Amino acid sequence: MDKKQDTADNSLPLSLPPINIEPLDDWLHVRPSMDDENTSNLILPATVQMNRLERVIVLAAGSEVTDIGAGDLVLLLPGHAVELRDSTKIVQREFAIARVRD
Repeated sequence: MDKKQDTADNSLPLSLPPINIEPLDDWLHVRPSMDDENTSNLILPATVQMNRLERVIVLAAGSEVTDIGAGDLVLLLPGHAVELRDSTKIVQREFAIARVRD
């Protein structure tokens, strides 16, 4: 194989397109809220970071989720979501513990 051709085939695009997914059953598709994206430059101990609830916006919900819908701002228990390549996450409903109302 030609080396030039081999490297061209393995290169990734600079920006990946968003993932279009539909959660099944009791799963939620979420993204970090703007509050979490604009965090300060404070360095917190690992124990504080591990116990910090995550604020996310629900993008889509599976068919078994009846109490949370797209657009809701919810709090997640840390460490239970699976991060996708576009920085969104998929998480089971049981780990969304509260809805934030403004």
